[in-house]
Amino acid sequence: MRIRNTVLVTTLQLLLPLSIVVGQRVGGGEGSVAPTRKTTAPVKIITKYITKPVTPTTGRLFVAAEPNAVLLVEAKNVRNAEAQQGTVPAGRRDFIFNDLKPGRYRVAGTLPGYHEAETEIQIKANVSDSVTLNFEEILYTLTINTNIKTGEVRYGLEGQPLTRVATIQNQTGQLRLPAGKYAFEIAPGEFGYKPRRDSFSLTKDESLQFTLDRIVLSEKTLSPTWTSAELQGWEMPSAWQADAKRSLLVKGRGVGIPRDARNRYYKDFRLETNVKMTNGVAISFALRAQDAQNYYLFQLTGEKSDEPYVIRLLVVRSGVPQRIQAIPISRSAAGAMTAGRFFNLSLKMVDYDITVQITDSQTGNPYTLGVLTDADHNFPVGAVGIAVRDNEESVIERFVVCAGSQCLSD
Repeated sequence: MRIRNTVLVTTLQLLLPLSIVVGQRVGGGEGSVAPTRKTTAPVKIITKYITKPVTPTTGRLFVAAEPNAVLLVEAKNVRNAEAQQGTVPAGRRDFIFNDLKPGRYRVAGTLPGYHEAETEIQIKANVSDSVTLNFEEILYTLTINTNIKTGEVRYGLEGQPLTRVATIQNQTGQLRLPAGKYAFEIAPGEFGYKPRRDSFSLTKDESLQFTLDRIVLSEKTLSPTWTSAELQGWEMPSAWQADAKRSLLVKGRGVGIPRDARNRYYKDFRLETNVKMTNGVAISFALRAQDAQNYYLFQLTGEKSDEPYVIRLLVVRSGVPQRIQAIPISRSAAGAMTAGRFFNLSLKMVDYDITVQITDSQTGNPYTLGVLTDADHNFPVGAVGIAVRDNEESVIERFVVCAGSQCLSD
């Protein structure tokens, strides 16, 4: 029995090197394939990163490449030279090939998601040399066909912000992307269409159709009574609560907008509201909101703000705010906004101009604070709601949004 075991071990030892020499596939990362062969020489698979000394009859080669790249070194004019193949280990950006006979060698590599790369080098005896393989990413063309003449496509990998932008012209937009799953939003450049959010998986050149719905402008007056039942009809943070006086207590970052589609597409409108800054930081509203990540942010700041006593307008896209304009509030008007005291705010938005006025609840004195303008025309229509970006705390009583010429006339 002992003799049979010895024979079996010896046989396996003889067969193992043979399978390594003739192997054609590569080890390493998922989806990896061996580089294209251009010779019929046997291939030795190198499984460990080992540095051996050069000799008077051999040279050594370092190949700089990305982790998980499969590398092949094969001789072009060297008699009886075997090819060598290895995979760059995770966490490294190079691989070493030892015991190379002098002569001209082709160095090739593959990496999932990239075109195969190759170069050539002359190996010299008793010399250690190096080359770099630069991989070019494989890109596919996505053609987006839609029913709007102009607009933008904002896109990014699914789960990430939509920070990249492509233009739509003549109902078509084109993207060049590596394989993957992407989320995107089509923002119409012409009035009358709803933005569209969607996703797609890209593994080849594609041409896809995405149709945007026509919008029906909101004309219904929005006038919520702040009760627990009313809050169910709003998308808003759970920390925002209605009190016994039917006021909305706003504390904690977030955006509140109505769920009803009839109140999601205001163009020109007036907002009338009684409000109170609880902690003197700011009172903020979301105007023409597409959703909780895309809207105009209007802020009226108090004495404890990072920028006290201004009205300011920001555009928020994919949750990222960008300042548009700010106007200082006069000292007399600021007195009406004292923390803990209610005042009336009147905000009228026509086209891309926002006229702001407040009224002192104690004296009845009105104060026109100025006109904020978005020259870039970011959002043509959307919902009117409430927003908190920092540590604001406020109370909102009456909240009325109306549209139509009678509502907008002064």
